[in-house]
Amino acid sequence: MEYLQLMIRNVVVNSAENFNDINGGLSSELSSEYPSPQDFAESIRLVPTSPYQYVSTIAHQLAARSSLTPVEICQELLLSTTEMEIDRSARLEICCGYNEAGYSYFQLMPESVMTWLNYIHDLPIDLCLDRDRVSSPIPSIDVAIYAHARCCSLLKLAETSRLVTITPNWQISTPELFWQSQSSCRENQLRAASGSIFNTLAEDRLIHTLMEVLDSIYSDNLQLNSRESAPKHSSGSRRHRRQPNWAKLTIDLAHSWLEFYRHCRIFGDLQRQNPHLAIARCMLTAIARRYLQLLLENYLGISAAVEL
Repeated sequence: MEYLQLMIRNVVVNSAENFNDINGGLSSELSSEYPSPQDFAESIRLVPTSPYQYVSTIAHQLAARSSLTPVEICQELLLSTTEMEIDRSARLEICCGYNEAGYSYFQLMPESVMTWLNYIHDLPIDLCLDRDRVSSPIPSIDVAIYAHARCCSLLKLAETSRLVTITPNWQISTPELFWQSQSSCRENQLRAASGSIFNTLAEDRLIHTLMEVLDSIYSDNLQLNSRESAPKHSSGSRRHRRQPNWAKLTIDLAHSWLEFYRHCRIFGDLQRQNPHLAIARCMLTAIARRYLQLLLENYLGISAAVEL
């Protein structure tokens, strides 16, 4: 089964699975205790201050069990720019590297951000229905219900303005046509040169929060299925599965979209002068609405209102 996930993590998982092919210089005790692909993936975290970048502490974890330094382990991992296939027609370019402190970095290139957004816009969300809904009291999430309703209102207005066409499930119709054409649009040449149509902090923050949401969904599914498939006598079945804070993620996504809504115009002069950017912002709204609904209904058990 293909889980909701940020495909950047597969770079780390693949490195772990292929480790025996590139570990010639590492000590035998390190090779024998090398972590599983799941442990390797769990070592990577999104960098809060850097859009689209992840950092991994795996070299430090391995160095603690060997005579090698974190930098030497990073050098053995042969990190470099790579591409990951996310479906049959799209690939993500990921720049990999490490610093002098021995931390590994994985940077999703700006032009790949658009590909990733198109991917999660259409990714089936029924893969994670009813996954351990929160049973304990949760804080007020009125802001998330309000944000979801505002997303629906904006999408209705965008359709009325003939900016986009909305499907019955609130998605943008034929989004791939937009992503394929936006880079060649004249008014977006400067943004196309940098690989992304987005250029504001509010847009970056919203995309960053979406990455956090999908990472949590992926990690939760991965841990749940690993636990269910592990033999009862194995240590994997006894591992404590820490559930993501779904309420916080929902509120964070709501606040990120509302900040985006305050600072990023869609209609009026922008729609006339730069329709592609206006459509792109509608796309971000549709994606944010989709995962707000997912978090509210499937993880918190709260109805996502389409109007207030």
